[in-house]
Amino acid sequence: MGGYALYVWGSFGLTVAVVAGEILLARNRRQRILQELRDTIESEESKI
Repeated sequence: MGGYALYVWGSFGLTVAVVAGEILLARNRRQRILQELRDTIESEESKI
């Protein structure tokens, strides 16, 4: 890699870490929103 292996692999590793972090954050956000919707539905049903 012409002496740039550390830069290339470091950039690759950082990119993989950021993408994995985004996936985890999106999954957590989705679960939180779904739970909030379930709670809202339950509270609305209990009012009826």
